Amino acid sequence: MRRFNRFWLLLILMPFALFLSSCDTVSPNSDTIFLNHEFSTDAANSSIRFTFSSNDVSTNRLNDISCNCSININKYLQEQGFQASDLVSATLVKADVIMLFPISKKINFLNQAILKFTASGVSATEVANVSSFPATREVSMNVLPNRDISTFLERPNFGAILQLDPSTLGTNEAYDLSIILKVRLELSDGL
Repeated sequence: MRRFNRFWLLLILMPFALFLSSCDTVSPNSDTIFLNHEFSTDAANSSIRFTFSSNDVSTNRLNDISCNCSININKYLQEQGFQASDLVSATLVKADVIMLFPISKKINFLNQAILKFTASGVSATEVANVSSFPATREVSMNVLPNRDISTFLERPNFGAILQLDPSTLGTNEAYDLSIILKVRLELSDGL
């Protein structure tokens, strides 16, 4: 009978123990909060796009393709009750490149792609890269771990460069790629 009671006690305590083990540990004196934010649009609410013509780039070498956009996360921060000055640190968690045009082309025409963030007064910084491309229209980049990007996010606007090394290009063909980014933000709670 005693064995039976221990079994039920363990059975009841097991889900509680699992619940506790899945929670983040937070110090009672913690003054920061973490948020994840995924975005694919710039400050003007346009897609973050990298467009180029096959006439303007060379094959088998890296070519800088600018998004000609201003990226800004201030609106998101304000919606969450924060401002850029509350940013303690930020890291890129995910970067996906999507082939938009030509529609018939897969992304495996590339040998390599490097994503860099840019901002006035800050050196361009590599944040992700990829050198293996499936015969699909989308690829996930390898995000550089522990690379703090808060310097870019604190600015009113920052930009992006996609360095592309195409193996082949169509003649007189226009190319259009977009990107989806996900960042992890550490913010000062201030409460």
